[in-house]
Amino acid sequence: MLDAYTKADLRSILHSCGIDIVSETGTDFLCMCPFHHNTDSPAFAASYLKGLYVCYNQNCNSAGTILDLVMKLTKRNNFEALRFISSNKLTSDELFEEELKDLFTEKPDFIEFPQVTLDSLHKNLMESDEGKKYLKSRKIEESAMEYFDLGYSHKQNMVTVPLHSPDGIPVGIIGRSIEGKEFKNSPHLPRNKTMFNLHKAKRQGGTIIVVESSFDAIRLWQAGYPNAVATLGGSLSDINVQLLNKYASTIIIMTDNDAAGKALGLTIAGKLNRKNVLWAKYDNNLIYPHGAKDVGDLDDNEIKQCVKNSIPHFEYMNV
Repeated sequence: MLDAYTKADLRSILHSCGIDIVSETGTDFLCMCPFHHNTDSPAFAASYLKGLYVCYNQNCNSAGTILDLVMKLTKRNNFEALRFISSNKLTSDELFEEELKDLFTEKPDFIEFPQVTLDSLHKNLMESDEGKKYLKSRKIEESAMEYFDLGYSHKQNMVTVPLHSPDGIPVGIIGRSIEGKEFKNSPHLPRNKTMFNLHKAKRQGGTIIVVESSFDAIRLWQAGYPNAVATLGGSLSDINVQLLNKYASTIIIMTDNDAAGKALGLTIAGKLNRKNVLWAKYDNNLIYPHGAKDVGDLDDNEIKQCVKNSIPHFEYMNV
């Protein structure tokens, strides 16, 4: 008979094996596979009800018991792996705390946006001179168009940016007109329940850079910072705060260099005051060089210098 685990015990075991949990179903944790190192979507499932794991990638197909998993990843023998599992099981008090945490953690429901629509919009962009020309005028390269699955609508004459839930489910699109500065998002876009690129940024370590627009986050990716998220506006919801609190130990504020951007940054710093909060800064005298308003006005080297020269919140407040 296979061993079953409590949800909290298996979470503890997986974390101790270096496996990050991306999302969960009623009986399984969904993770990035530790054997073939997938990075786009979670292909690995570990069941606390059955005590089994499996990778659904056809080129991997790793499978076995949780005991097998521990033995493979930690290079322990059977006896040592059993002791490792036992040491990671929680006490009754710890289990109670974990159960309370699950009950009081808000888990928004998301309606999945059709992937076929995203694929069609992306195909339109890659075959469209108008869409690519506009994005290149915003300093966005074709590699980023591919990586972020950017799209283009001929009918609306706008470029599109997919938005995902924290677990990587597509939940809508952010539309930006090519002429003028008009935004047209898909209906009921859940901007207050997630942030642009959070599903990828959260896997880059404990530091998250916060900007306002999706284009700014994309520019940071091009400059070598895949850990940027965008608030998609000048406000921060309670769920956004929970998400930053969950996935970041250090937060670098790189909001727009105007009154609204500073106000957003101060809100972030105030609501996450237990985190290591830094502000991007070009040098001792300038937030951004040559009067730049935001990341989109900077070149890659200027972006790197701003991030590298980030200063603590208390120092920023005394400048």
